[in-house]
Amino acid sequence: MPMTRPKLLLPGPIDIWEETLAALSEQVLPHYGEDFGPIYEETVSMLRTIFQTRNDVIIMTAPGSGALDAGLSSLFQPGEQVAVVTNGPFADRLVEILKAFRCEVVAVDAPWGEPGDPDSMRSALEKHPAVAGLVVVANDTGTGVRNPLEAYAGLAREFDLPFFVDGVSALGGYDIPVDDLGIDVAVTSSNKALETAPGLGILAVSDRAWDIIRAKDSAHRGWYYDLAVWKRASESSGEHPYPTTQASSLIVSLHASLKRILHRETLEGHWARYAWAQSVVRAGLRAVGCTPIVADAAASCTVTTFRVHPDVSEAAELRTYLLRNHGFLAAQAMGEFTRDALRIGHMGKAGSRDYIEPFLLGMEDFFRTVKGHDLPRGCSLEGLRRSGISF
Repeated sequence: MPMTRPKLLLPGPIDIWEETLAALSEQVLPHYGEDFGPIYEETVSMLRTIFQTRNDVIIMTAPGSGALDAGLSSLFQPGEQVAVVTNGPFADRLVEILKAFRCEVVAVDAPWGEPGDPDSMRSALEKHPAVAGLVVVANDTGTGVRNPLEAYAGLAREFDLPFFVDGVSALGGYDIPVDDLGIDVAVTSSNKALETAPGLGILAVSDRAWDIIRAKDSAHRGWYYDLAVWKRASESSGEHPYPTTQASSLIVSLHASLKRILHRETLEGHWARYAWAQSVVRAGLRAVGCTPIVADAAASCTVTTFRVHPDVSEAAELRTYLLRNHGFLAAQAMGEFTRDALRIGHMGKAGSRDYIEPFLLGMEDFFRTVKGHDLPRGCSLEGLRRSGISF
């Protein structure tokens, strides 16, 4: 007998809604012409609403990391110093990308699970006056921490630096006003808070960023990931404003998902659902003796990383039990948290009561059945009951 597909509680990919799945299953459209063109244009317009920007928006066929590669290599060139907030695995990925393009990284470290310290960044910028830009991960899915974007945006303005934000697991998940913060390049992907399948990398690029990109040497960028190539295509009078064949089916499904977010939920309602899911999951985890790694004030709205109860020697034991007995697939933690922690996403269907309630009851079941804990039935749902709302 085939194994039943698990319900995903991952930080990505995620379980997406039926109308988005339906759009994904439609016959493939050519990436130009009167059928696809209006869909593409409306998708870009809706993305501007999500990003809260008037800037250019680029949709490329790539994972989020591909869009990060394009943005970083286009904004910076070999030999330049780039200041990076390094407090998680996806910040480390930004460092890897920059070093691959032979940039000099000024790393401003903070412990994993804690937000970056803007005062430390200020000191670093004062010591390195030649820094060419400031780079930060808005929300690190490896630890479930949000960095204080407003404070870093203020530093970028103060030191007159281009501001690059990895918003792969953040944009769409909570309030990040790109233009008001002065973010020059903001990056996200399709399979996180935009709630569709993997495969699209999305960037918002400011006028200042375009001036910088045009002024710099492009020899290291390659061709496809050179944003200047995409800019030229968007300004051409051709039939499609992108340099290559687009993943039209993915864009059609993204279009459907964005319509759901903006027209059915509203953007503010979308943020509210994620905040609700985060709150009730964290309360439920604490009720069964697990501990969220990140303090409430800096906790991600899109993913929660938690240490399992001390009675569990390996987090993999709990992960396996949830999968085999309750059909939920949680994510392994990363780095120093791998052995004793798990990650739970709040995006897509994982941010609904239909997923959260049985997941929390499954947690109770594990500790009651396997570990012999005397837990009152339904104790993990107290946060859900207190919230007084449901999604």
